[in-house]
Amino acid sequence: MSPISAQDSASSIHAAHSTREPCRLLIVDDEPAMLFAYRRLLEGNGYQVDTCETLERAVEQIGSRPYFAVLTDLRLAGCDGADGLQVIVMVREQQPQAKIIVVTGCGDQEAPLTLGASYFFRKPLEPSVIFDVLRHLQEDARWEAARGTDTAVK
Repeated sequence: MSPISAQDSASSIHAAHSTREPCRLLIVDDEPAMLFAYRRLLEGNGYQVDTCETLERAVEQIGSRPYFAVLTDLRLAGCDGADGLQVIVMVREQQPQAKIIVVTGCGDQEAPLTLGASYFFRKPLEPSVIFDVLRHLQEDARWEAARGTDTAVK
């Protein structure tokens, strides 16, 4: 599969928001139970969800399709703790319009937010917080898309 361009990705995401199609999310976490829980909760609420446990798989996923948002842990198994930061950098380079939500049990918020994360949360996190953040991000994206086409409410 050929890598997607940032322009292709942005077009796909904006098209999805304008037609109210489900948002595609990527969840990156090395805990299978967390991936299962996120997938079940988010798909049950109308989101399309891809999951991966490793940095390598995240690289493949980010390069293969556009995402509205990427939810990532900072520390993945077998890595030195910088792998979640690498996910943030890759998303910013390949899909600059994608929103990044960090949910982690370790690390501080300075580096992820400096690199471009939209939100930083500590585990454990109530599912309602993720839903509220995603809803807010979707509303912002719809507003930005409407503003770009001169149809924003004034």
